[in-house]
Amino acid sequence: METRAPGQSFKLLQFDKPLVIASYFGFTPITAPKLTPDDAEVVSHCRKLPYYDALDKAALLRTYIERDFASMPHPLALIYKSKKPLTYTLHYIGSPSGIAEAALIRTALSILTDQGWKNLRLELNSIGDKDSLTFYERELLQYVKKFGTSLSEKARLILKEDAFNLFHSDDEELKRLSTSAPASLSYLSPQSRAHFKEVLEFIEGLGIEFDISPALVGEKNHSSHTIFGIRAAGARDLLATGYHYSRLSKRVGLEKEFPLVSISIFLGDKGKTRVYKELPKPKFYLVQLGREAKIRTLGLLEELRQQHICVQHFLGKDKLSAQLPDADALSASHLIIIGHKEALDGTATVRNVSTRAQDTIPLILLPQYLKKINL
Repeated sequence: METRAPGQSFKLLQFDKPLVIASYFGFTPITAPKLTPDDAEVVSHCRKLPYYDALDKAALLRTYIERDFASMPHPLALIYKSKKPLTYTLHYIGSPSGIAEAALIRTALSILTDQGWKNLRLELNSIGDKDSLTFYERELLQYVKKFGTSLSEKARLILKEDAFNLFHSDDEELKRLSTSAPASLSYLSPQSRAHFKEVLEFIEGLGIEFDISPALVGEKNHSSHTIFGIRAAGARDLLATGYHYSRLSKRVGLEKEFPLVSISIFLGDKGKTRVYKELPKPKFYLVQLGREAKIRTLGLLEELRQQHICVQHFLGKDKLSAQLPDADALSASHLIIIGHKEALDGTATVRNVSTRAQDTIPLILLPQYLKKINL
């Protein structure tokens, strides 16, 4: 898949395996944004917590402005690598739909599985929008206040700094207290509740097992909506974590707040180092129409990846008119079409662009069918 990012300085000359895998799901590899003092100033109000790196998000948004990423087709999917420690960060920019979280999670699971991790488990929570978070923090403060002087001085000081430390602290007393604390899901606004429901529908549709984890509350000054993490069974630390950071958009100079969600994958010193000189070239264009079709498409992309079949797609777009110009630009010989009917039937329509001839193929047989097409 060709790099779409404007500016030659952001194009890569080689790609390691996680970058290649992400490209199958529509993510464009770029060089990692450099962190600057200005970025640190933008997020000076955010606390430095494990897994919730506001500084990295500010650097990406500054790069978004400087490199005119806004001129590119949106939603925009990007991935880059940071080496110390080895981390891959994926961003999905400009989509208010739960498909953003689903695409990030599906891609991260594929990368981690390829790296040899097994028995992976997804953890999810939502803290909702700013109003939901304010309401929840007030309830959390009331909960903590009930324990008053019964808490140790150390615990009181930790909670005085930030009530959300109830979930962030390693203090054993606070860990016990957190098990019966109010859950943020109970305080979501109607809009936030509807969004989280949509995310769960996408995740369930993909057949990904998950747990609701009330302890995932993010960093209250810049996180919002869905908070998610991936952990190996029995492991203490998360292998990946993601969340919305839309609240930073206006702080970096953008005119209005817009949807921003990312996931960071922490490979440390365990990442595989094989590199490729180019990304796989898409030979087909996949058109999807409707929510059910998006779910089917996201699952299909993983199956096609395993068979080394790369297809171009624009998963964040809903209308046919928004997808076909992209297919024309690719000069794809065949279109793979999954609409509502096909999604329900478990099929795809494969159309020859030149002859207009088409076949209806069960999705389970689609990889083998595509391999037989002589291009």
